[in-house]
Formats: sequence, C-alpha cells, structure tokens
Amino acid sequence: MSFQHFPRNDGVLLQCFRRKLFTHELLPRSKWPELRKQDAVVARYLNSLMQSEEAVGEDDGVLLPHRSVAALSSAVAEAAGLPPLTNLSITLSFDGIMTDPMAYIRVRWYDPDTRWTRISRSGALISWGDNRKGRLSAALFDLAEAVEAYNATEGHDVESRISAWAPVQDALKRTTGSELKTDDSYLTSLTIYQAGAVALDVFETPYGPDFLPVVMGREKASSQDDDLPPTSFEVVDGGDQMQRDLISDALLPPEQQNRFAKELFAGEDHSRDAYVLDRNVFLVVEPNLKMALDVIRKKRSTRRSERIEFLKNPRIAFGEALGDDSGVLANLLLVETWQYSERVLGLGIWEPPAMPWLKNQSGQWLPERFPLQVGEEVIDVDQRVFEDLKQKLILAQEQDLQAVEIENRTLLRNDLEDAFRSLGVDPENLHSGATETEENNPTGDLEQDNLNEANGTGEGDPTVEDQQRLIIHQNLEGQEFEVFYQNRPVEISPDFPNRSVVTSRPKPHQTEGFDWLISCYSSGWPGCLLADDMGLGKTFQTLAFLAWNKANRHALGHDVGAHNRPILIVAPTALLRNWIEETETHLAADALGSRLDAFGSALRHVKTPRDQHWSEEDALDIARIRSADWVLTTYETLANYHRAFARVSFSVAVFDEAQKIKSPGAINTQSAKAMNAEFVLALTGTPIENRLADLWCIMDRVVPGYLGDLKGFAQRYENSDPDNLKTLKNQLASPTKTSTPPVLLRRMKADILEGLPKKKEEKTRVAMPEAQAEAYLEAVVRARSGGSSQGDMLRAIHAFRGISLHPTGADGCDPLDKRSVTDWVMQSARMQHTVDVLKRLRGVGEKALVFVEDIEIQKAFAAAIANLLDLETQPAVINGSVPGDKRLAIVDRFQQSGTAFDLLVLSPKAAGIGLTITAANHVIHLSRWWNPAVEDQCNDRCYRIGQDKPVTIHVPIAVHPTFGETSFDMKMDALLDRKRMLSREMLMAPVDKGDVEALFTQTLGGELPQGSPASAR
Repeated sequence: MSFQHFPRNDGVLLQCFRRKLFTHELLPRSKWPELRKQDAVVARYLNSLMQSEEAVGEDDGVLLPHRSVAALSSAVAEAAGLPPLTNLSITLSFDGIMTDPMAYIRVRWYDPDTRWTRISRSGALISWGDNRKGRLSAALFDLAEAVEAYNATEGHDVESRISAWAPVQDALKRTTGSELKTDDSYLTSLTIYQAGAVALDVFETPYGPDFLPVVMGREKASSQDDDLPPTSFEVVDGGDQMQRDLISDALLPPEQQNRFAKELFAGEDHSRDAYVLDRNVFLVVEPNLKMALDVIRKKRSTRRSERIEFLKNPRIAFGEALGDDSGVLANLLLVETWQYSERVLGLGIWEPPAMPWLKNQSGQWLPERFPLQVGEEVIDVDQRVFEDLKQKLILAQEQDLQAVEIENRTLLRNDLEDAFRSLGVDPENLHSGATETEENNPTGDLEQDNLNEANGTGEGDPTVEDQQRLIIHQNLEGQEFEVFYQNRPVEISPDFPNRSVVTSRPKPHQTEGFDWLISCYSSGWPGCLLADDMGLGKTFQTLAFLAWNKANRHALGHDVGAHNRPILIVAPTALLRNWIEETETHLAADALGSRLDAFGSALRHVKTPRDQHWSEEDALDIARIRSADWVLTTYETLANYHRAFARVSFSVAVFDEAQKIKSPGAINTQSAKAMNAEFVLALTGTPIENRLADLWCIMDRVVPGYLGDLKGFAQRYENSDPDNLKTLKNQLASPTKTSTPPVLLRRMKADILEGLPKKKEEKTRVAMPEAQAEAYLEAVVRARSGGSSQGDMLRAIHAFRGISLHPTGADGCDPLDKRSVTDWVMQSARMQHTVDVLKRLRGVGEKALVFVEDIEIQKAFAAAIANLLDLETQPAVINGSVPGDKRLAIVDRFQQSGTAFDLLVLSPKAAGIGLTITAANHVIHLSRWWNPAVEDQCNDRCYRIGQDKPVTIHVPIAVHPTFGETSFDMKMDALLDRKRMLSREMLMAPVDKGDVEALFTQTLGGELPQGSPASAR
C-alpha cells in the first residue's frame, strides 16, 4: 500500500493504491479500515480531519485544502505521500512605502548553500531545481499567501493597500513571534528558517553525557519503515549508513545554531513556536518538533543512567511524548549523526592503569632508565622517577610514614631505603644535593628531549592532574572492545594515481606498499601497520594512499554532508614540516584539499574564546576541523585537546612514528585510542622499541582486539618462546584468509636496495692509551671486590662504559688551548680514532654525523674538534635541550652548506628520529646506545632515500691491552650484534631482563694483569 497526492486548485487529493503485479490499483476509501501499520495511522488521521471539517471526503480519497496540507505534521504528511517540509529559506525585502501604490514585497528563496533559486508554488506545495519538491509549513504558507495577495493590489488605492497589508502583518507576527514596525525602515530584509527535524550534539561532562539540539531541515531525517529496529539506518549506494553531520547538515549557520542551542534553548523551560536568532532572522519550529525539543530539555536534567538510556534510542521518548507507539512520528523527527567512537565510555579523572602483571623490563639499563629492586618489586627508574622516589622518601622520613605510593604500588620505607643504599646513596642524607647516581648517570638528555618534544610548539606537556579525560575500553585485562568491518566500496581504479594526482613516480617497493594499503582498506580492515624500515618512504606511500582515498570518496559521493570527514595526521613536532614539504613535493595542489594546522602558533586560530559557554569539548573550533580536508597536529596537542578532537569523525587517521603510542598507560596512547576514525594507519620503523607490549599497544589502536588483551598477550609472548613468536609473526604478517591481506607490512632496506647506495660498517679496534687502561683496570678491580646486586652491577657497567669513552669525561679540556685539547683526545681510544676519521673526511671533502649521548662531552668534543681541525665555526650540537624548530634550522644549514667537509654532533635519542641529513654520508658512533633499534635510527638519518653517496658507519671499539676480548666495548658490541640480528625478525624485543647480568659477568671474565692488586688475591 502507498498514498499518493494530486494537487488541485482547491487543495490536494490524497489517494491510496494497492500494488499489483504490473500496476497499482486505486483502493476506495471504504476499504481504508483494512489498512495496516503506517498506512492505518494516516487513514485514522485523515478521518479525524474530515470529522473536524478540515478535509473533505470523496469516494476515491480525501481532499485537503492547502491550508490543511500546510498544517499537517511532518510525519503524517510524508506517510501520506506528501513531500517533506522544504529546506529552503525565504528572504523578504520591501520596495517603497507600504501605502504607496507601487510598493512591492520582493520574495527570494535560497537553498541551504545560500544560492538563490526560482520556485513554482501550488498552494502549500512548491517545486524547484531538478524536479525537487517540498511543502510549506502553515506559517510560511500563510505568509506566502498574504504577500501574494498584497502584491496583487499593486497600483490600487491606499485603502486597498492597507487592507492587503494587514494579513501580511498578521502572518509575519505568527511566523516571527514579534511585531514589525510600519515606517519606512520596517522591512529591509527578513530571513526565516523552517525547522522540521532535530539531531543531538552529544558531549561528555564530569556528570555523564549531555546533549543539545541541532535543528535540521525536514529532508535530513531518515524515512525508516516502522518495522525496522530503532537503530537501523536507511542504506544508500555503497552500503554506507545514512547518517548526518552536525555542521554541514545543520539547518542554521554555526553562529546562529550556537545561539539557538546554548542561549535560547538552554536558557528556557519550554520551547517556542519561533525564535529570534538575529536582527530580522527567525527560526520557525513545527509543532511535533516543538514537543521533541521539550523532551530533550527534560531528559537533560535527569539522572546519568536515564540520559544514557535516552541516548541509546531517543525515538522511544519522542514516541511517548507524541502518543505514537508505532514510532513513525519519532523516526521522522530524529536525525542520526556521527558522535564519539564506540570505544569511548565517558569522562572521568584519568589515572594510569594498574598493570602489576606486566613486569618491568629490567634490561633498560643504560642511561635514561634502570631497574631498581625495592623489596619484592622491580621498578624502572629514570631521573624523573628517581626524583619522585627521593622526595617521597624524604616526606616519609619527615612524617614518620612507614610506606610510600609510587606508580600505583605501595613500597615499604625500609625497602626503599635499602634500595637507595644499593645505589650508593645515603638514605639519611637525601637533602645534600646531587647523588652519586645523578652525577654518574646523564639522564638529563633524554628527559629534556621529551620536554622539548612537547614544548617545541609552545603547547606544553599533556596536563593530567585532576583533569577530566575521556575514558575508553582498554583491552588491558580482558578483551573489552574490538572492531568489525565489511568490505569497503571502491569506485575508482585501485592502481597508483597518475601524475595529475601524485606528481612523483614511486619505486617498485613503494608501488607494492601502496597496493597493500588499498587492499587493507578495501577488504575491510579497520586499520593497518606500515612498519617499513626507516628511509624507505613510508610518508610518500601514505600520501599516495590518502590522495587515492580522497578521490575514491569523491567518486562515491562521500565527501559531502556527513561524509565530508577530514583526514587526521598526528606526528612528532620534528616531523610536521616534513609532512607539509612532502605533500607539496609529491602531490598535486588539490590532491588532499585544504590543510588545517592545529599546532604551534597556528593553534590559536583554531581555539575558541573562553566565553560563558566554553567547555573542553568546544575548546577547538569543531566546525573548522570538520570542514577541513586534512588536519595536521602533534601527539601533545591531540592529548591536550582530545575531548574536542574526539567529537570529529575522521575518514583516515595517520599516526606517524607510532612508537609514540607504545605505552598502554600513557596519555598520548589513551588520547589516540579515543579518536573516531573509519580507517587507521600507523607508521613506524621500530614497531618494537623495547618490548613486545609496544607492538600490542600500537596494534590495539590499529585493529582493536586483534591481538586479544594485553595481559594474555604478555603472558603468552613475552617469554620469548620461539614457537609462540612464530605464531604471532604469522598472525600479523601472513594473510588470515585468501582474500585478506596481512595487517602488517615490514620490509628492510637490506632487502630493498634499489635506489639506495651501498652501506658498509667499519668497526675498528683501538688500544686504550695508558691513562684510560689504568682507569679501566681500577674499575674492574672495584667491581670484582664489590657486591653482585643489581645496583652493584649497574654501577660497574656505568663505570666501564664511561671510562671506555673517556677516563676523565669532559674534565681537563680547555677548548681554547690546542695542547690541552690534544692531550684530552689522546687519553681516549675512541676519541683518537674519531679524530683520525674526521681528518680523512676533511681531506676527501665529505660530511659526518657524530653521535654521543653525554651532554658535557658533546660540548667538549665540538669545541675540541673545531680547535684541532682549525674549523671556521664550531660544529653545531643537537641534543634534548635544543627545541624542535631550532633542530630543523641547524639541519637546514648543514644540508645547504656549500663547504665540502662539515660535521654535526648529535644525541642518539634526541636526533635519532625526525631528521633527514643526507648531506652527510658518514656516521661515527663515538658512544654506543644500548638499544640497536635506536642506533639504527641514528644511521638512517643519512642512509635513506635521497642519499646518493655510499654510506659508512664508523664504530671505534676501545680494547684494554690485557683484557682484550673481554673488554667492555667488545662485549657491548657482541651484545648489540646479537640483539640486532634477533630484532631483524621484528618480533624479538631488543631489551632483555638478563642484559645487565650478562654484560657484567662477561666483562669481568678476563684475567687481571699480573701484579695488579686483585691478581694477588
């Protein structure tokens, strides 16, 4: 059954037809009592209109006068086959004075894009454009009739004009809810919006979810069949859900929508028929929608649990208020919109999750962190944690407390004091200033780097204390959340885009990577992990995919309305400019569309003013973000403004250097996982930086639930069992089905050498000079006579490592005195070799990067080498104290320098990622980093696409004349080689809990020289 309408001069005839095999049969009105469901609702309503003489019954239907047609509720009108309330707005302007014989009211109609359009009106029905049809509300029908009647008196006498004006005045009063003056300026311009449906703008608060109405045109609501479940959506071509966007699909411009929702609606206790939005700008609300607005207002003041139930299906409450058990009226009033990710639970005070079953990696023993045994607990300690422990112990001593709290653990005061003693720190003298650990452990480089990474854009660290943050399904202990997708529609060729889109041509491996990305997307994966080795062009492959994805969405019609979802790219501060430059280099100007910068000084243009309506959810201009084509931001900005970003539905979210979200308890990680994105692409050359849990955490953002919960994952895989690791690798890197691509792609430069020059590694053993050898021997003697606790071993390793670099550190070097500089260099085997290499490079005119982590030695070496080689300027130093923008400026100068020979001195951690320095083709590791993944990152600063010279990695190894093969540098090199070989398999973590003991034991395995104090024992 279906109703159809037939316009006539005296009204609109409504008839009901029964569907036959090849035709439709008119159903007499006498048969209407047999109608069911939605048609029965319409028949009953029309019968009531006939009884009240608002309609006239005919044998084959019901004739409604045009005034009655305009007065119908939207739900009944559309169920009766009438077109929806028009989304056109009307503007009136007056020529002349009302009593003037030639005065005239000009009427203009505008579509939602504010384009003027010509209409054809037949009573309450109008048509325009390409056979588009709509219905006028009662208010606009009366106004249109009155204006037409007034204009019909053009040229008549004054009395006729005044008489014809009265209906216009009455209609304007009913439409706008206010009187209009009748002097010369009473009607310069008038805009009236007609609301027929509503969406809910949901946002989290400390008291649970809240919501405000967003008024929409009637045509934005779905026309669900009442047999469908309330959560079903009308399906459009391509299988996408017919959902709407709160910005682009809203009836009102953003400023007027804000005024309506936050000032007018929120400030009253009942809804009105019309609202004054601005001078001569009005909003007219149809009766059923007015009732729905009252329901929304009432539900906002209910308990949290009731609000949550209401949001699950607002139609139920709407139907009850409208007296419509079938849900037909409610379905036609409510507009479905995209909201938060389903992973978001609500707001709460953020606390790091307790994971006592996730054992700390005791192998992180060099300088930025080390394991500390406190009673039965083992804690990863860096300088920040150490200071926290120290201050809490001081407080416990002052207040006579027997325990302290740290990292969700309770530590006994006596155990903590014993732990400090194991480090050579007197727990009774903690106020005296620097400890031995602080003096011998240059942790400041890494910690300062972390701060600068946050502060490089002026945004600061993510703030967490007492801050309400979005709480999410964690998947930490039990699988709480997973995502399932079906195949996605592809409308364009899956081939690599042509030069009109991607102006650069890909290398073969990049084409393969692009094909894999398309396959992951089209097959329905919620995301994937591109883990190519550094320097293989992950950014380029990603940009090509993003350009293809945007073109495909355009071909599907998914770049308008709700489907106009921006791309989100999150990257470390040091890589922001790289993304901009790569986009400009490799893509056509319009390939990705308009970019919105949400970082640094540009962030102020995205922030909203802190007025009385400001909230964390509105801290950024959501309308600007939603209307952008792609948004570029940092991890820290995303964390600080995650409550605003989470309200935006992104088409693709890219997380560059995804190891930034490797820690399950970090704020950056939680914020990234709270984002709402259709497809997630994670990029990292080091998917496992410290432990296998790193990989789990990244994958839990890419494909939530795919690797199960973290507790089960750690118990199964972190024991390094080869069979389990093989199973895990197959799960990630091999297709699960014939038609499904692997969710992870990892390729090494060693396997893809096309386009890259040769790389060789030169490890050179250098005998320790006498002073260095004596200092090293003394350290060995102390270690052998000392204890074997974790702290004892740690202190010994730090001593071996420091002396192997230089026996006196940076002391004793006067950079202005060449003799002093020469003497200082000659005390270190590694220094001697490094200077020899740099002298050779100056002779052949090639550039070098020198990596060393000790901050004081960085300064001393830069000054010393400038003196020794008579350089015009001292080499620049990049470490954690250098902000991100200054690092890039230093690299730019180095890259563009016209001098043949040059060098930079860099911290491995601060400069190991985010910098492309292909002007250099030599890397010297003056000191070694404990993690081979980080050391490889250092090498990749120059060994990457864009390098056109052979690259040489120089590794000077200090060898003690007596201990030889058991010298610390030799054992350290062997350990790193073994770790590097295992990590090539990707699933073997580069950090092992036995590293400290193994290195300590192996280093002390050599024989002491005859005559030494210890050899006589």
